[in-house]
Amino acid sequence: MRTARALAALLAAILTSALMLTGTAAAAPAPDPAPAGVAADGKYFQGQDWGFSPAMAEANATGYALSIAKQARYQGCVPAGPTQFQYNGDMYLATVVLFCTPMPPITGGPIVGVHSSKCVDVKGASKADGAPIQLYNCNGTEAQAWTIHADGTIRAMGRCLDVQYAKTEDGSLLGLNTCHGAANQRWEKLPNGLLRSVHSGKCLDALGWATGNGARLGIWTCAPSHTNQQWTGAGMNT
Repeated sequence: MRTARALAALLAAILTSALMLTGTAAAAPAPDPAPAGVAADGKYFQGQDWGFSPAMAEANATGYALSIAKQARYQGCVPAGPTQFQYNGDMYLATVVLFCTPMPPITGGPIVGVHSSKCVDVKGASKADGAPIQLYNCNGTEAQAWTIHADGTIRAMGRCLDVQYAKTEDGSLLGLNTCHGAANQRWEKLPNGLLRSVHSGKCLDALGWATGNGARLGIWTCAPSHTNQQWTGAGMNT
């Protein structure tokens, strides 16, 4: 009998996960006012998931709600009420509701490769120092929203496009780093859409003429006629 109940619980968990992946447990506005001390222009997000203990089920449900909120560009999530639990004799089903506030609007714009028609992208939208810079399908996210500043820096997510370790050799890779004002983070726009590193005198380059998602970007001796060094898009006009 216990084996049958466990099998039923497992099937229920699989069904619940499938439903959540198709968006049935998505953002859900609630009639209650925002929690005290939280901006009123936020939104409620619901998550529901299973676990073998209340703590596990609650953690799983919270993680799901947070992931939906992040995709919708909401942050600063706080519980909007107590977690609700159901128990089927083997597993717990937790339902959580979070109240989250909007992220700041995305500023800047894409920098698009003429050769690839793909965007300069921070891999995984990571803000860690050294996050790789790559080509990726243009998707309008903050990881592809670049601004060229008056000091010559090119910034996304509050960090700077950086020639890693201040290298100057052809093929040196680019990363996203904390802005520090050194020359390996400063760039100048040239005719034909080239971006030249002040530090090395070399140009931002889709290495090896690659066009696929994840292709790394680096610097290479400037060749104005080479389309893998030519860039366009709203980010070039900021």
